[in-house]
Amino acid sequence: MIERYFIAFLIGRVSIWMAGVMLSVALGWHIYLETKEPIYLALIGLMQILPTFAFFIITGVVIDRFQRKYILLICTVIEFVAFTGIFIAMLLDSIPILLVFLMLLVHGVARAFQIPSEHALLPNIVSKENLEKAVAITSTVSNLAKTTGPLIAGMLIALIDRYIYGICIIIVLISFLAYLFLPMFKIHAPAEFGLKPFLSGIKFVAKKKILLAIILLDLFIVLLGSVEALLPIYAADILNVGPNGLGLMRGMPAIGAVITGILLSNIGPLRHCGKLLFAAFGICSLSVLVFGLSDIFWLSLVALFIYGATDMLSVNIRFTLAQTITPDAVRGRVSAIFATSTASSNQLGEFRAGTMATVVGPIGATIIGGILGLFICVSGIFKFPMLWKLDKISDLRNESNEFKKE
Repeated sequence: MIERYFIAFLIGRVSIWMAGVMLSVALGWHIYLETKEPIYLALIGLMQILPTFAFFIITGVVIDRFQRKYILLICTVIEFVAFTGIFIAMLLDSIPILLVFLMLLVHGVARAFQIPSEHALLPNIVSKENLEKAVAITSTVSNLAKTTGPLIAGMLIALIDRYIYGICIIIVLISFLAYLFLPMFKIHAPAEFGLKPFLSGIKFVAKKKILLAIILLDLFIVLLGSVEALLPIYAADILNVGPNGLGLMRGMPAIGAVITGILLSNIGPLRHCGKLLFAAFGICSLSVLVFGLSDIFWLSLVALFIYGATDMLSVNIRFTLAQTITPDAVRGRVSAIFATSTASSNQLGEFRAGTMATVVGPIGATIIGGILGLFICVSGIFKFPMLWKLDKISDLRNESNEFKKE
């Protein structure tokens, strides 16, 4: 039964992520061609992240108090509305930018609840012993969607242009059907009142210094090193590779992540996790620097591949660590903080890249991001020595029992 539920979870997650990636690639291409303004690429990411900031305090409480299956189903319905609105907008001769951004806000509302719900639900359908492998499999399959999504998007843009958004709607419906097969879960959250339930997650993260460390490091390194928002500019104006090249560039990080995820899912528990995590952060920042300096298409693809591979290693360690030390009673709230940080680093990273590109150009924005990422990585080793010295994640398992329901 657990295997069947896990498969349903994977199908739902992969479908909704593939639809989101295809939407991002298509919007980046169409809006940049329409406006030729990098700032609009920055705003695409900003519109999707604003609801995460607006709701992050209540999302965790909702996830801990209500059926996570129903939350995911409602989120997919909201996604359907957003994707349909964008599809209608993109069928017009002139793109109504304001309407598209409004629908991206709606899309962002769904993501604000969907992502932490997925994080919190996974430990409910796999055993603690299989959690690390389940994380690797889930991340691998999700990145497989991120691999095929951009490639498919690039081909569909060339073949059917703006009708690609209709295909995205169908994929969202597949996700909804998959989530219908998830079981009902027992709710472990205590009955709390006032501000206490909203602050429990923040209090737990603040208490667990190692958890706070991985959140802050990921937030700043990815925020500074994000390059995805600039890929349409590289495809159209720097490398001159068109929509198919854009799809390939968007897919390369996910290809690297998939290969790394397959390796991680077929090996035992990792050792020297702290040093591996900092190595992943450092190499990831170096790959961003190489991408910014490269004017050769194949070298740029290699840099993006390494970027995705190291990010996958980082995600596997960070997510497994967070789920291992977090008790189920507060998992939704902690997952909301974790997801908010991850989404912030990605979407705000795109906003940072787009706005900086208007000042120093896309190449300068990329190089600066890579250099600052390396600085944060090296500084983190001295700032968080307990993370640097971490060996096996399973050594932290007993820490989840220290959380007291006050």
